Amino acid sequence: MMSGGKGQWSLAELAHESGLSPRTIRYYISRGLLSGPEVAGRGAVYGEEHLVRLRRIRELQSKGAMLSEIARILEGQPARDLVPVPESWERYPLDSDVVVWLRADVAPWRSRELRRALGEFASSIRREGNDGDDHGKP
Repeated sequence: MMSGGKGQWSLAELAHESGLSPRTIRYYISRGLLSGPEVAGRGAVYGEEHLVRLRRIRELQSKGAMLSEIARILEGQPARDLVPVPESWERYPLDSDVVVWLRADVAPWRSRELRRALGEFASSIRREGNDGDDHGKP
């Protein structure tokens, strides 16, 4: 969906390629996060470096960086403490001394299978603990 030569887009095309709105792109230009078009005016043209930079901005935002921090990073200044992307975990206490943690973002089918397997395992360790056989424990 390129208007001109290789790697050249109109604002609407750049917005489509980057997944951002034209308004957001204009805002980034006004904030100095993104340079203006290669060719200004009615037939404004944006190049590959614009798309690469927009993708980098989105990546940094996904890591918790604020626009002021992103500006510093894009200028080559060291990043300050970026907030890592949070991870969600599910906690499954199977017995008084056994807890299993599983990532919460697994596929639903895998989550069901893991819960089923953990249920079976929990039942087996509870049975073994109640049968009086300590299986070689000191």
